[in-house]
Amino acid sequence: MSQPGRIPELDGLRGVAITMVVVHHYFLEPIRAAPGTWLSHIQAAGRLAWSGVDLFFVLSGFLIGGILLDARDSSNYFQVFYTRRFFRIVPIYTVFLFAAFCIFQVGNLGDGNRFTWLFQGRLPWAPHLVFLQNFWMVKANTFGPAILGLTWSLAVEEQFYLTLPGLVRFLSPRQLAWIFVGGILAAPILRVAAHVFWPDHVLIWYAMMPCRADALLLGALGAVALRNPRWRFRLEGNRRAVLCALFFLTAGFVVLTKLWGAPNFAVVTAGFTWLALFYACLLLYAVIYKDSRLNQCLRWRWLMWLGSVAYGVYLFHQFVVYVLQAIVWGTVPGPLSWPRLFVSVLALVVTLIFCQLSWVFFEKPIVKAGHKANYE
Repeated sequence: MSQPGRIPELDGLRGVAITMVVVHHYFLEPIRAAPGTWLSHIQAAGRLAWSGVDLFFVLSGFLIGGILLDARDSSNYFQVFYTRRFFRIVPIYTVFLFAAFCIFQVGNLGDGNRFTWLFQGRLPWAPHLVFLQNFWMVKANTFGPAILGLTWSLAVEEQFYLTLPGLVRFLSPRQLAWIFVGGILAAPILRVAAHVFWPDHVLIWYAMMPCRADALLLGALGAVALRNPRWRFRLEGNRRAVLCALFFLTAGFVVLTKLWGAPNFAVVTAGFTWLALFYACLLLYAVIYKDSRLNQCLRWRWLMWLGSVAYGVYLFHQFVVYVLQAIVWGTVPGPLSWPRLFVSVLALVVTLIFCQLSWVFFEKPIVKAGHKANYE
């Protein structure tokens, strides 16, 4: 049963995003297949599964932008927004960091050195506590420890949350739309500039918020458009045009899947914006046209359930599989094999069970407590 005011299709999209990320890390990334084999074709077809992160960015921009637009005249606007964000994001993230720290301490023990490979390229812990780890990652040219590497995207989102509320509060929707368009156009330019002026810092165009703002701002722009009666009427009345745009962007997605096999910087910079456009169009189509086949698929119960636990799964899925691999092999595991596939499946089951229990008994009660703060 969906919550009042909740859009079930967005839970489904969130489920799609986390499925893409987990499949990439668990089953596609470990493949080391000879060209032309059936395994190599499977890996090539799923080459962009990692871009589920970009779908998360678009969803975040749309959801957070919509919340802020609806509450922009509230007298306790900033207080309630940041209270709710804190209760949703920080508690389970703190549990995750504590668990990672415990594994790190075990890795320092004599008999537990099988875990030390998980913390190669170690970064300071302090930036992880305040969502600034992407700055250190860029400076060190590494995502850091295997367990903590994926937290760069959380840092990007948190930094976005610090800038968006002020814009929404003090600018008109028309001004916001122009600012968002400017930010969307600026992101690929910034990626090119980062590559030209800081070629040795290869992560700067990937892990810094301004360089990834096109996905976040396209989601926020969609929220602005759907709250403008004229633009919503145009979108609702031009379904064929929106569908053609979606097909066109889907074709580009397929082309990028082929080109990303040997990426050059032009593909990567323009490709990120194309991916964001594709996911933003997909989101708008799902939200606007309730009778579509896409809409029906996104309402599948298992997909919506995955969306409800997606944050926990994103945080813990690599933690669980790496810990299991350390227990079994005690070193960096080799390419995908039947034993490694079994460990990945076991890690998936453990992760889903843990995250469901975490959502029911830990996260959900805390989120409800945060929502006791109401906009006035």
